[in-house]
Amino acid sequence: MREQARVRAAMPRPSRPLQALLSAAVAGGALVVAGCPSPDERACDAVCDCTGCSEARYLECLDEAKATRNTAEVASCAGALDELLVCLEEEIECKDDTFSFDGCEDQEARLGECGISVFRNACELANDRLTECGQGAPLGTDPASCIGQTECNARCIAETSCAGLNGFDLEENTRFSECTNLCFFQMP
Repeated sequence: MREQARVRAAMPRPSRPLQALLSAAVAGGALVVAGCPSPDERACDAVCDCTGCSEARYLECLDEAKATRNTAEVASCAGALDELLVCLEEEIECKDDTFSFDGCEDQEARLGECGISVFRNACELANDRLTECGQGAPLGTDPASCIGQTECNARCIAETSCAGLNGFDLEENTRFSECTNLCFFQMP
């Protein structure tokens, strides 16, 4: 039984139309009327259709989207999240099982002002900031390596302006140094 669950979790997620047909078949041929997918579901559909993620990863995406939506609502940024998701739906490009959504920088920045990012980990955001500031992109972006102290440092980088990172704004540079020092004392 546990082996079946593990095998199913590793299987690719069927596309939404196929999923609807499979649901109808499982229901014994009864007509299954599904509601329209939410913007969060459509975003996860687009990302997973591109990357070929498993059913388990798709469900993780939905869980992450729900948590992001809750965070956005608490921060009064649900509108910014919706704007980004609409843009993502229009701009997503898939190449070699990798997705990008160029053209949504303004929406992503508005959501970022709330301390929220979608489909990008802290290391990717830090690399973007470092590249913007002329320092390259030294952090690995694999989610498995962007954890603990590395993730903490990446968040410090992403939340600091170029003037702070490059030492031109001494007050912000001091806050950045304090932030990274706190990361050093985190458990690995």
